[in-house]
Amino acid sequence: MRDNIEISVVVPVYNSECCVIDLYKSISNYLSEYEYEVILIDDNSSDKTWEKIIELKKMSHTIRAIRLSRNYGQQKATFCGLSKAKGRVIVTIDDDLSHPIEVLPDLIKKFVQQNMDVLYVTPDKYHYSWYRKALSHLYKKISRYENVNAGKGSSFRIISHSLAQSILHHSSHLIVIDELILWYVQNIHSEVHAFYPSKKKRSSYSYSKLFHLSKSTLMISTTMPLILVKLIGFLVASLSFLAGIYY
Repeated sequence: MRDNIEISVVVPVYNSECCVIDLYKSISNYLSEYEYEVILIDDNSSDKTWEKIIELKKMSHTIRAIRLSRNYGQQKATFCGLSKAKGRVIVTIDDDLSHPIEVLPDLIKKFVQQNMDVLYVTPDKYHYSWYRKALSHLYKKISRYENVNAGKGSSFRIISHSLAQSILHHSSHLIVIDELILWYVQNIHSEVHAFYPSKKKRSSYSYSKLFHLSKSTLMISTTMPLILVKLIGFLVASLSFLAGIYY
């Protein structure tokens, strides 16, 4: 594999046979001026995603393909991709063509010129159901009680190779990429762009997976679990005190 990689694009994919080929074509089209690699991590898809990836790999030397032994989820699949990335600039994107890949060249130039550690691309609006939007909004409000920068990110991000190494060596069994970034970066950069509706019929995130992700995010936070325990303890103590007065 080449050692002069400028850009590594890390893409966790799951049940993406309908769009993985178009996704790669779009990436290669907009990054043609760079020395780049595309790392596709198949999170043990149950459709023909892996076959499509092998087909692509036979046609291009820029693809690195990894298939996980079981479905670990987007966060761990992304973490795996970061561990393999050789580029001095690393891009992470989703597999469903919802991210505006056409803005990458300008964003990468800005990222390099301003010597950033992380640059998020966030949507001007989310193409989710109204109740998922409401739950997401509530969760972000709670998260920002702990850290004003929490909840500002997205899975469309550009990070430096040095930041990726810090994330990879972080001593935690819980893996939530955005929370790990907050451990090492104070100055969070972001830009808003229009996102597209997903090309996949079904989201990779079920509500149970979203719940487990939220739980992991709270647990990896520095003091949020302690704050919650303190609040619950105060509430129980207050109720016990009032009950004692009553009886």
